[in-house]
Amino acid sequence: MCGRYALNFDHGVYLAGVPLEHEIRNFNVAPTHTVPVIVERLAPPELFADDSAQVGERVRLDDSAQETVREIHFARWGLLPSWAKDASFAARAFNARSETVLSKPTFRAAAVRGHCAIPVSGYFEWKTETTTAGKTQKTPYFIHRADREPIYFAGLYEWWKITDAEAQRPNSRFAGQAGQWLLSCSMITIPSPDELDATEAADNDTEALALMDLGNLHDRLPVPLSEKSLGVWLRSGKVLGLEGETALEGVTVQSSAVDALAQVLQDAYRQARNWRMHPVSMEVGNVANNAPHLIEPVEDLLSGL
Repeated sequence: MCGRYALNFDHGVYLAGVPLEHEIRNFNVAPTHTVPVIVERLAPPELFADDSAQVGERVRLDDSAQETVREIHFARWGLLPSWAKDASFAARAFNARSETVLSKPTFRAAAVRGHCAIPVSGYFEWKTETTTAGKTQKTPYFIHRADREPIYFAGLYEWWKITDAEAQRPNSRFAGQAGQWLLSCSMITIPSPDELDATEAADNDTEALALMDLGNLHDRLPVPLSEKSLGVWLRSGKVLGLEGETALEGVTVQSSAVDALAQVLQDAYRQARNWRMHPVSMEVGNVANNAPHLIEPVEDLLSGL
């Protein structure tokens, strides 16, 4: 599972081909936070429900006169299906298991009609370790690309209409907003690689060891997207602007989504083989803490004392 990550993007940096109009800094992203997501739709567009989108260049589809455009939107982390009674439901829907994403009621609509990519600078996981005193403790690790470039995770999005119950709930952040629309998202995960998976996905021992380290860290892994699988994922299922139930590939949106998920999963471990990880400050365990040092190696922090 992935329940915490970091965003450290400068103004003007390109995320999946879309330039950021302002910097994004959050070194301790947690469920219910507002986060950037990347979607793709047909161009020229009908307006997306969120008219504050940041837009990239148009891309012509292979063997087609159709063009698509990528956009950055901002969503609440934790999926809210259309039938959710209140926003607290999102607390248990920030991750979606790949094995059940197409069948589980919480995710199955978004798995066909709401494909997005979630950009991150890296993410956190906690590993249970034994101290020199013989006690067990959970040590936080930060996982990132070796080149520090953004990672794009396969995600789902869905629009949720704020209910009367939510708007009237004591201390709700959506008080008085009944009937308004909220964009929500979730991150797809897969089982972490075992030794055989690591060996098959790696080109050398260093990559294999990196994958095995990930497997030893946690039993789940967010699904990373390559440049190619990013396009496959965003252009599959019910792409924004499409009418009816026929996908861009000419098949049903259901078949398109199923095929795209299979392709993305097949490539996932190879995308993770060049990741690196290091222990970080225990402070990251408190979501109120939010500063650049939370993603720095512990040894670097100690060297400055």
